[in-house]
Amino acid sequence: MKANELELIAGQIESGYNEGAWPGVSVRGLFRGMTAAEAAAHPIKGAHSAWEIALHLGIWHDAARRRLGGEPLDYDNDEDWPAPAQPTEANWKAALDEIDRGLAALSNTVRHLQPERLDDIVPGKKFTVYFMLHGMPQHDLYHGGQVVLLKKALKT
Repeated sequence: MKANELELIAGQIESGYNEGAWPGVSVRGLFRGMTAAEAAAHPIKGAHSAWEIALHLGIWHDAARRRLGGEPLDYDNDEDWPAPAQPTEANWKAALDEIDRGLAALSNTVRHLQPERLDDIVPGKKFTVYFMLHGMPQHDLYHGGQVVLLKKALKT
């Protein structure tokens, strides 16, 4: 039963970011529908840009994968929220492509976990692998909501 659980969790991680998310709008779709200038904009004072959010999500997809490999990771604010590259269409596309690759690597790692690992404590943390993995799509969708608000603010 737990091996099937890994497939279900990997599917939730993928659908939280990619097409097929329960809310009907994927985070990836929100990003793909933006130009580099829109993604780099700060239409809400004090809020991160969509590009910054995209990079942040990529950082945490990678962090979860690396934690599954045994690395006890913590990030400071600059690492957690890296600065975007110059706002060109090529750089924006490259950033999104890198996030796609990172999400695929995380999903692949989850699918190949030993089922008993779900009960393991994440290195350096007080929560289980199961808790962390279920948190990944929640994290993506939370920030997806922020991107929706940014896109609305761009239109006003």
